[in-house]
Amino acid sequence: MTRGGWMSLMLCCGALTVEAAEPAVADCDFRLECQVGAHVFSLVFDSASGECIEDDMRAFVETSRGKAELPMEKAWYGPIFNAADGKSVCRLAGAKDSGGVSVFAVDAHRALAFFTQDDRPGYEWVGVALIDAATGKVLDVKSRLGQSKERVIAILKTPRGFKLQLIREHLKEVRCDCSAAFADAWMGVEVANGRIQARWMQ
Repeated sequence: MTRGGWMSLMLCCGALTVEAAEPAVADCDFRLECQVGAHVFSLVFDSASGECIEDDMRAFVETSRGKAELPMEKAWYGPIFNAADGKSVCRLAGAKDSGGVSVFAVDAHRALAFFTQDDRPGYEWVGVALIDAATGKVLDVKSRLGQSKERVIAILKTPRGFKLQLIREHLKEVRCDCSAAFADAWMGVEVANGRIQARWMQ
């Protein structure tokens, strides 16, 4: 049902159609080049095989001080196209502008990086990592905030952080293998006491 976050980005950019088959990807690695305040870092998603469908990608933060791995399982990860009102502090390596991905500053040295994890044949998981751009440390990760029915995920700015719509409930009374059987709700994501706080909004 889903083709992963990498496909989400390409679809939003008009490179693929909905009917496109699973991509024949020779190298599915991608790099996000980022800057928060005066601090420059990169988020690197690397597949050992070079093929997304092998679900063997690992994620790293790179700075001039070194390299740190995000504590997540090997999987097929992808960036989230920035379709909403937040200003991204990163861009895909080689891209001309910084609006293509969803990585947002928390303050002058920390950033929240949102990403997807493929769960074919089901819906994609959405995750988020808290990065200290000054040190390159991964401060916190929630790799499975919830699943999204849509390939385009709008992450909206709030007074305390961000919010996005994710699947909250499986409606067992709906007797079809379709999106109508899953109810969405707003999830709020913020940083408190140096950790990611995620909660369903009322």
